[in-house]
Amino acid sequence: MKTEYDGETDRPAAVTKKPLISIKNVSLSYGNFQALADVSVDFYQGELVGLVGDNGAGKTTLIRIISGMIPPTAGEVYFDGARITKFHPKKAIDLGLECIQQTIGICDNLSVGRNYFLGREPIKRVFGLPFLDKKKIREASAKVVHDFGLRDSVDVDDEIALLSGGEKQTFKIARAVTFRNRVIIMDEPTNHLSVRERARVNELAVQLKQQGLLVIYITHDIFQIHRIADRIVILENGRKVTDVPRDAMSAEALEGIIRDGGRTPGKGAKAQ
Repeated sequence: MKTEYDGETDRPAAVTKKPLISIKNVSLSYGNFQALADVSVDFYQGELVGLVGDNGAGKTTLIRIISGMIPPTAGEVYFDGARITKFHPKKAIDLGLECIQQTIGICDNLSVGRNYFLGREPIKRVFGLPFLDKKKIREASAKVVHDFGLRDSVDVDDEIALLSGGEKQTFKIARAVTFRNRVIIMDEPTNHLSVRERARVNELAVQLKQQGLLVIYITHDIFQIHRIADRIVILENGRKVTDVPRDAMSAEALEGIIRDGGRTPGKGAKAQ
């Protein structure tokens, strides 16, 4: 039997009743391989959701559907009450969805400033001819570097490759926030980061939620996400097996579900 979130009595106070993203009976098959099977889950504005599961559980596949990269084989996806019928990354961006991943999303050979406006480059016209607005790039990116607490020595004209892993993640989060996104998907954002950098990224995730954004945080580390999430969703072999508020189950009990292949534990699962 699945462990389910009832969507009403246990929802955090900051979360609105209407889902911002609603996944209804979604399945995805690649030939004979079924990556997702009849998954239904709602995500609410102002909520930090931990999306957890072992390798091959279907986490990345679900996120690829939400971010417009692939359409589902069956089922429906709604954003802010409207059904999505055409799946494309540009559509997701236009709706205000940003996916922050560990290894992609920035170009190491470009400057911090150019990466800030990557795909959104500001243009000014001189005698009718378009030129890159370098002044705007420097000023806007410098403000982000300052406001999000990167090192004072970071120069926005330097290649972004000079930043540490944690600084790059902070930069991507800052970029997502300042471009007025509504949904931030963080895909294993703390892999290969130091203890201090992990703490900073997790702190930013909580701040985004407090600012009213929907944060979907994908991770293998159930103990890490249990400390900061409002709700935990566990996938196993392409199926949703658990969907509960954080305080309803301890991290140890949730880890047991993953370890036991999606089987819900009996008594003692409630957090003390």
